[in-house]
Amino acid sequence: MKSLVKNITLSSIGITLRNSLKFRPVPISTRTFEASSISDAFAWRTDNNFTTIFKYSDILNIFYKVKDSWIEIHFFSKENKLIKKKKYYNLDLSNEIEINSDYLNGIESYGVFYIHHFSEENIEEDVLISNRCYIGYSHNQNLYSFVHGNTLAKSTKISYDGKIKSNLVKTSLFKNNHYRIQKYFGGFDKNELFFSNPTTKIIKFSLDNNHYILNAGCSKLIDIGVKKTITIISNCLFLRPTVFSYKNNYLDVHHS
Repeated sequence: MKSLVKNITLSSIGITLRNSLKFRPVPISTRTFEASSISDAFAWRTDNNFTTIFKYSDILNIFYKVKDSWIEIHFFSKENKLIKKKKYYNLDLSNEIEINSDYLNGIESYGVFYIHHFSEENIEEDVLISNRCYIGYSHNQNLYSFVHGNTLAKSTKISYDGKIKSNLVKTSLFKNNHYRIQKYFGGFDKNELFFSNPTTKIIKFSLDNNHYILNAGCSKLIDIGVKKTITIISNCLFLRPTVFSYKNNYLDVHHS
């Protein structure tokens, strides 16, 4: 009986009900019974004279001595349209990709991308790897500001099978989650919040009296000006935006 109750409470429906009632809520779940690679929803920007640089490691080699692993990166537009899929082999321990409009076939916009690690070697079933990586942003060709991964989003089996799982981040039926960003936004010329929806659900959220909707996999860049503090109300239990703060030629990027 205890096993049955546990399975129900940890099921997708059970977690949604718990989150809606705020009874032992579950913000993120990585329940799995297979070796998996988990990717963040990394923000890329080529809009408004931005360039993005992505630094990642061959973590299968570093931690598990797995040779000849490879990665696959999927780039999506802000409307969640797949715009590019790229595989990289012969990895170094540390690797770097510059993402500009030329790399994305002339696109000047923003969106998200996901990195998936694969190997043909047998990996222990309970292994979960997550390459949080570092991603840098340069505005008007100035120095890069770096931030690490922000939102766990998609999972794949390390033994390549072409299947991708979503909904690691959990939602509620109601906008009953309040998140106040621990930052004073005054004193900057401008501030932007980059939101991404790491789920296949519709996310509804509010900033002050402004209301927004994020469809599955979509992203949204919101200019909040110089408001002093920001509180986010949403039906997502881990809606943590990336912050872009501008001061003269200085750019500070960090997760909230």
